[in-house]
Amino acid sequence: MRLEEKKEKIKRIIEMVDQSEISSIQSVVSGVINVINDPRSSAKDLKDIIEIDPPLTAKVLRAANSAYYYSPNRISEIQHAVIWIGFDVLKEIALSQKVWEVFDQEDAIDGYSRVSLWKHSVAVALLGKMIYRMEFGERGENAYAAGLVHDIGIIVEHQFLKKEFKNILSKTKSEKKNLSKSEYEVLGFNHAEVGEMLAEHWAFPEEFVVAIRHHHKPDGVEKEFSKLASTLYVSDYLCQERGIGYCDAPVRDGNLFRKILKKLDLKGYALDLIVKDMESEIIKMEAQGIFQYETA
Repeated sequence: MRLEEKKEKIKRIIEMVDQSEISSIQSVVSGVINVINDPRSSAKDLKDIIEIDPPLTAKVLRAANSAYYYSPNRISEIQHAVIWIGFDVLKEIALSQKVWEVFDQEDAIDGYSRVSLWKHSVAVALLGKMIYRMEFGERGENAYAAGLVHDIGIIVEHQFLKKEFKNILSKTKSEKKNLSKSEYEVLGFNHAEVGEMLAEHWAFPEEFVVAIRHHHKPDGVEKEFSKLASTLYVSDYLCQERGIGYCDAPVRDGNLFRKILKKLDLKGYALDLIVKDMESEIIKMEAQGIFQYETA
């Protein structure tokens, strides 16, 4: 398939996204990502973004009042939540609560479900953030945000290309191949390319766009974007390897993985410790019912 033909096909899919409920997450997610990337942003900026979305406000307050944060008094305002759990944590809660909206659907097919994909995405987000904090000495907010949305292209394919997506899942399972390979055979493009064009359409920072596009193959990414793309790849690879949530890449390139670890100067023993910390967090989240469907 020619590049222009591929782009035109993905563009038509994104036009369908714009007319769907998925587009409802755009303003909040873009807003929170902008807050993360603007060193001049304040708690008020985040509060204003959350409060224009009443369902999100309710979800954030519910999270802030959960046993996980041990508040002695009921938190009834976003400003109080900022004070109690902190500006940085609230950014993550708001982002994850909003992104979750597109994953919350009961629809298991050939080993895939949106909730299993969500569990994988959260694990990748947590691991990316932990690598940034423990190995690079940085806050890792971008790594967390990129991890949450790196597979949004899969959600888009599932929702708008249902027949083709079922075929893709069937081929992936029966032929024991990676989802991306099946996507190319059926569609002529893959979920990373869909995610890239959607992220670009939603005006995400270029670093995010590049990371989403290259989360399965970060070698060759230009230097200024390489760190996030490579960390996202490492996080995704390790979560796939450990079978956390939906695994879309059962066939992995160990040589590329070792090459990227060397590029980032990451040591295997250090990563093992970080992965254990991430898995502990996932277990805590499972106990809270984070990876269950919400019922009305």
